Amino acid sequence: MDSNTQKGQLFVVALPIGNLRDITFRALDVLQTVEYIACEDTRTLKKLLSHYGCSSKKLISFYKDVEKEKSEKVLKLLEEGIDVALVSEAGSPIISDPGSYLVREAYKRSIKVIPIPGPSALTCALSASGIQLDKGFIFLGFLPRKKQEQKKILESLPKNLPIVIFEAPHRINKTLKNFLEIFGNRDCFFARELTKIHEELLWTDLQTLSKREEFLGEITLIIMPEKQEEPQKIDWKKLKEEVKNLKADGLKHKEIAKILAKKYNLSAKELYNYLITALRSGKT
Repeated sequence: MDSNTQKGQLFVVALPIGNLRDITFRALDVLQTVEYIACEDTRTLKKLLSHYGCSSKKLISFYKDVEKEKSEKVLKLLEEGIDVALVSEAGSPIISDPGSYLVREAYKRSIKVIPIPGPSALTCALSASGIQLDKGFIFLGFLPRKKQEQKKILESLPKNLPIVIFEAPHRINKTLKNFLEIFGNRDCFFARELTKIHEELLWTDLQTLSKREEFLGEITLIIMPEKQEEPQKIDWKKLKEEVKNLKADGLKHKEIAKILAKKYNLSAKELYNYLITALRSGKT
């Protein structure tokens, strides 16, 4: 390659996850301009390109099993100065689809990567669920198909964060059984056929959902953390009386704190500090 040849640009383009009107103006500009498009499913992409009148494109089939092989072809085009768009079958590339190897290699070869953001089933489901996300969440994409591999991943997860997965309709029942076995029954948000005609958004629980017989369309499932018991409302006057009675029985402050913490679902350390402070101030 001529060292003076300007390298092409790799556009990482988000496509609609269902409703074709959810495409952005920038995404359409790129798809209409580039000569080559690397896509996970050529059949799906052809329908979209035809809908928007830009079907005369050279498509590179870019699914998981050929990702590295086809990446080299795309990188060669980019180094020859040809712009290429990378798209998934639906939604934002790489979130749970092929393309990460290609993008990393592009950076290594000083090829400019330009994100064209847009729809994602992940962000769509989270925003429609109403879940508070200030503490974060865990995204697993598609879980392994084998039960033991699934269990190994699920058992290693923290229990205090929402878990988001993608799942195919023919595998969801087995996955739900695994969740029930590992986590027990939990609340969950079920999102199916997002942005499509038969879109379904539903708050339910794992046990109820596992009894469902028919699932159609791609699924995004959000499993909520274990429910935490709410602390009991404390009557501090009554608590003081209990402290006095326990002290009268000869119990030490640490023992008292431990007993009352368990009774009122409080922190034993905080109760102990309260007792010491009260003792110093002469209140107990």
